[in-house]
Amino acid sequence: MPHFWEGFAELKDKTFVNSVDFVGHNFYVDVFEEPLGLTEITASVERILSNLRKNLAAAGIPGSVPIRITENGWPTGENPFTRTDRTYDQQAVVLETVIRTVYRLREEFHITHYELFGLRDADSSKPDLFHQFGIMRDDYSPKLAYSVFKRLIQELGN
Repeated sequence: MPHFWEGFAELKDKTFVNSVDFVGHNFYVDVFEEPLGLTEITASVERILSNLRKNLAAAGIPGSVPIRITENGWPTGENPFTRTDRTYDQQAVVLETVIRTVYRLREEFHITHYELFGLRDADSSKPDLFHQFGIMRDDYSPKLAYSVFKRLIQELGN
């Protein structure tokens, strides 16, 4: 929708914009697109969050309004584009890269929260990516990303 965000700024009644306490943002890097390299993942996170803050400013929502990452993750299983396997090792590396990038940008973009999409797979036996977003298998046994996520909470959490 062209000019969607600018439309908010043009509203005569500023009640909505003035009532925004935070903005929740869901984003997925390297999930619904061709596979990216790690440096491209970092750049993609930076671009996504920068564009969000610019769009919020265009809507009249000031930088003092915090952003909460309300949904993020990276699935294991088969990549629908390449038909290659998304491994547990890759999941751990990608999630750590995304989380560290969000953490590094937290002050610049006033990001106050990060929430992982899935603790547990919906069905680990199905190779489709929509069933394997968890950092644990459906039997609650941890994937490699579980220990990485736990370590990041201990290291970066407040």
